[in-house]
Amino acid sequence: MTASIVVLVTSPRVVPGLLDLAAWDLLRAASAVCCGLAAHPQRDALAAAGIPVEILTSPDASAAAAGLRSRACADPSRPVVWLAAPTGDLGPLGAPDVAGEAELLAVLATSAGPDLTVSTREGSRDLPGAKLLDAVAVMDRLRSPGGCPWDAQQTHTSLASYLLEEAYEAFQAIEDGNHAELREELGDVLMQVLFHARIAAEGAGSAAAWDVDDVAAGLTEKLVRRHPHVFGSVTVDGPAAVETNWDKIKDVEKGRRSVTEGVPLSQPSLALAAKLQKRAAKVGVPEELVLGVGRASSPAEIIAGLVAPPDAPATAADQTIGDLLFAAVALARQAGVDPEAALRASARRFRDTLAGTEEAIRAAGRDPRDAGADSWRAHWPPGPDSHAPDSRGSGTYAD
Repeated sequence: MTASIVVLVTSPRVVPGLLDLAAWDLLRAASAVCCGLAAHPQRDALAAAGIPVEILTSPDASAAAAGLRSRACADPSRPVVWLAAPTGDLGPLGAPDVAGEAELLAVLATSAGPDLTVSTREGSRDLPGAKLLDAVAVMDRLRSPGGCPWDAQQTHTSLASYLLEEAYEAFQAIEDGNHAELREELGDVLMQVLFHARIAAEGAGSAAAWDVDDVAAGLTEKLVRRHPHVFGSVTVDGPAAVETNWDKIKDVEKGRRSVTEGVPLSQPSLALAAKLQKRAAKVGVPEELVLGVGRASSPAEIIAGLVAPPDAPATAADQTIGDLLFAAVALARQAGVDPEAALRASARRFRDTLAGTEEAIRAAGRDPRDAGADSWRAHWPPGPDSHAPDSRGSGTYAD
């Protein structure tokens, strides 16, 4: 009869003792259950079920493997189980390292033969989203005594600019169509969420304290409330009805009396103008009232009417330019264009043209700083769109 050693792998993200039926059957049938960690989280759960766990602390992997082989061969009819340390993917989180376990498992793998089988079995598995627990644990470690001094001194205020920066970097990854970069940047955005939640949790005992679980619970409740067509009995006939329902539910929840409430004034000016105009259009405000001018058939006519005459006083310049930009946003909205994205795309195309022309001037043996206007004109690509490598304006000379 062939003896057997089974390495039982358990997740550190699952409550100890929540093993599948096959794992419990294996443990009850085993002639011995061993591990290299006295504080193994499964040990108390197994003891409560009447299954003792023997601790093998030999620093020599070969000796420990020989001991397991000896136990298995002593009773080939029953397996010997080795409880692998639940270290997870990022190293031990809340449990000390098990010195030499990797070497032990490597020696066991080479020990298999006609008289001994060595196999691995999962006793518990991560549910989708379980890896978030690792991120929470790492952030807790960074903010705890003995962690990172820089992380420990941060506040909501000191981190505010990083939240914007990380969001912009994720936005750029979307614009670039770089999905691998987007995954990393979203991780940085998530880090900011965990950071702020951990800081808030440190105010435990105060009425304003909350933690990452409160953040997740609030999000879950909001998504359920605002999707009654999914989680309730409401019927919708398309995405527009979903958006209308969302806004109505949100107004009731927040007790809002104006559609302008909840619009962040700190966002970029073009995006702010677009958001306010969209809110006004939702409640039926006529276009000429939105723009604060007389009746006109289109935003294009409004733009033409707002152009300041050459003899306009200098004090009117700010208002004139502001009104022109505001009307341009209205024109973009009517055309179904995001003005912020459109201006950014034009700026990116200009960046590519500028960088490409610099290279062309250098290739002609000149320094762009000393080339002069005629040289710039000679090397600048003709036509308004000839310099656009693609629809995103991210070409050869992109950063």
